[in-house]
Amino acid sequence: MATSISIREIKDFTLPEGKTEVKKAKVPLGSIIKSPRKLTISGIVFEVLDCTYSKDISDDITVFISELEDYKELDTYKKQFSFEMYYSREKKLLFSNSTTPITKSFLKALSNTDGVNIEFNSIHFDLDDISNLFGQTKGVRFSSTDQGVNTKSLSGYQVDINPEALAALQNDDATQIIGIMDIGKQSYTIMLTQSGTIMSFSKLLEYDTLDIPMLSFAIDVLKKINYLN
Repeated sequence: MATSISIREIKDFTLPEGKTEVKKAKVPLGSIIKSPRKLTISGIVFEVLDCTYSKDISDDITVFISELEDYKELDTYKKQFSFEMYYSREKKLLFSNSTTPITKSFLKALSNTDGVNIEFNSIHFDLDDISNLFGQTKGVRFSSTDQGVNTKSLSGYQVDINPEALAALQNDDATQIIGIMDIGKQSYTIMLTQSGTIMSFSKLLEYDTLDIPMLSFAIDVLKKINYLN
């Protein structure tokens, strides 16, 4: 199963003391609170933040309503997500073990919460340079100006020499890249996106015994692509 982590560059990240309720138009959406524990990974100290967030899901489901003692069909419902974020003040980076869409929505709501000062950006990867670091580039997704087409996705064992994919990488139009990269003694199939996601399609064999395997893996990837020193 693929494992991912979402990353943001941080300019300011100031929270009130204690638990902060995240609201929109006075409607509770979730919460964030600083955990007493800290992590040190590859010499980088991370504050741990415990988060919850409720998001409207559009899907047809049937649920049992105990008050009605009957089943009812719903086309939308709220789903609560519990996840952790890891903040390095030194590197000004915030990692989230939730999906990028949930992280994006949560941070937007958090930034509009009273008493919170937070400024952030998505990481912009140099996917052309990263392609050169892959042992094999297997997929490229990019913006398209073709009539009626917004994006294209190409895959194959030599996708990076395809003229369209190559031009997208060189012109910084690529939004996603998939390839095989050596990290430590293992080869991993990974994906990086301009929305700030690192995903591994391979089992994190050398990281299984670590506290937060995907965070440690992501740091090693960022070092490999020369984003972190």
